[in-house]
Amino acid sequence: MKRLAALVVASVAVVGGCGTFDTYAAEVNGQRITQEELNRELEAILENEDYLEQVDQGFASRGGEPAVGEGRGTFNTVFVAAVLDRRIGFELIHQEVVRRKIPISAERRRETQANLEESYGKEIFRAFPKGYREDLVRIFSEVAALQEALGEAEVDDAAVRSFYEENPDAFQQSCVRHILVDSQAKAAELKARIAAGEDFAAVAMAESTDNQVPNGSAQQGGDLGCVARGSLVPEFEAAMDDLVPGQVSDPVQTQFGYHLIEVRERKVVSLEEATPQIRQSLQSSRADPVQQFVNRALAEADIKVNPRYGTFEKEGDSPGVKAPKLLGAPTEPQLPEPTPGP
Repeated sequence: MKRLAALVVASVAVVGGCGTFDTYAAEVNGQRITQEELNRELEAILENEDYLEQVDQGFASRGGEPAVGEGRGTFNTVFVAAVLDRRIGFELIHQEVVRRKIPISAERRRETQANLEESYGKEIFRAFPKGYREDLVRIFSEVAALQEALGEAEVDDAAVRSFYEENPDAFQQSCVRHILVDSQAKAAELKARIAAGEDFAAVAMAESTDNQVPNGSAQQGGDLGCVARGSLVPEFEAAMDDLVPGQVSDPVQTQFGYHLIEVRERKVVSLEEATPQIRQSLQSSRADPVQQFVNRALAEADIKVNPRYGTFEKEGDSPGVKAPKLLGAPTEPQLPEPTPGP
């Protein structure tokens, strides 16, 4: 939902209050977003000093200019355009919720408000005017309801198999254990004891400095479990890859100290075993179904923007409201993103 929850700012250029233009800010499939609605949202943001401070700190960390303009009670034009752009996305969601006749229950509204308070911070959220808080609850309740109606991004068996076959290294595992000490001499001494017949796990439990950490590997006889490639620091992994099962390495230095390493076995995770993890990973990496819907709806919608706020462009990598071409080039740091919906 980043497109719907992110706002951007530009340098220098500002926008003031009401003017002599038409009263609409944008039209979406014939439904108007009025200047009054847009101004009410901007005023709610402007009056919430703690929230504005959070926004500006986030922008500054990304090299952006403050959202507030140089004139009293004004915002930068790109910020205003992005607020309007977000409202257009929410209007498309509202129209789809109405078209599908999706009910918004009182329980969902309560859950959404609780999530908004957690996301923004309770004090910051409650510092918004009551009407704006109610708008946010309504809007994000509809987002959550549509999310539920659309379901999770689908990942079919063919996609899972394709990922498995294209990433074989991710499913090759080494089951490994180690002993960690502070010096090369100590590591060499312990290797000699193991070569003379002492049990690796017993030596690890008694001598490994990993036993100084709660739940450290020493308490499990140095066992690190079965790990995929890329899971461990490079020096450790390079030495591990050179071992045959049952072989104990010479002392290996890493940033943590000196290791003795033993590979107990190597195995390949089967497609059947890996499927749940692959499916979850692919689902989380794919676009939010609501965002996918908005992207499709934007391409098909009849959208008109008041020239005061810029133009609506459907082409390019980031379709949306583009601010009037004034002084300065826009930057695109993002606002904190609320996650209100179950």
